[in-house]
Amino acid sequence: MGRAEETRERILRAAEDVVLDEGVAALTLERAAAAAGVSKGGVLYHFPTRDALVTAMVARLTERFEEQLRRHGANGPGPGSFTLAYLRCEATPTTDPEDERVDRLGAALLAALAADPSLLAPLAEAYERWQRRCELDGLPPVTATLVRLAADGLWLTELLGLGVLSAERRRSVVEELERLVAAGTEASGPGAGTRARRSRPGARRGGGR
Repeated sequence: MGRAEETRERILRAAEDVVLDEGVAALTLERAAAAAGVSKGGVLYHFPTRDALVTAMVARLTERFEEQLRRHGANGPGPGSFTLAYLRCEATPTTDPEDERVDRLGAALLAALAADPSLLAPLAEAYERWQRRCELDGLPPVTATLVRLAADGLWLTELLGLGVLSAERRRSVVEELERLVAAGTEASGPGAGTRARRSRPGARRGGGR
């Protein structure tokens, strides 16, 4: 990483600290510069406006989630690999301080920026990309989409403290979602068309009329 990139990363990290400690409303270019130990001109070189800084912070969050997806096997060769990785990213409790930081920062940014969707453009683009990957994951697209939406809902309810499930109920929900992925994998695997034809009411052996 070059010196300019190191400075950019330091500014982003410092801006995140400001948001986590004081809220998004407290974030200014001057405040980010002070927290990063650079001049305001140094911040302006990388981020000409506050909106540019915030958008870069959102993009950084999506990059971190992409890394979590890779760690959970999103690029695996089998059908359902991405959808299962997505579920595990959202549903697996983490003890990694950096992952917890990402969750807290995501909550702070989402809550503050919901009124200005343009600042969430990197996240919106990422969700479109993740949805496409779910639909092309070798599962029935509706099944993959249901699992993704349920995983997002589980993450959000816990993040916002809204109707949080008991540990037992949560475990049962995640297991059921995993079963959906497994069943979808079987349904779309080799021989699925043959099995579907055999299961149709009135289907005859040999295909005769």
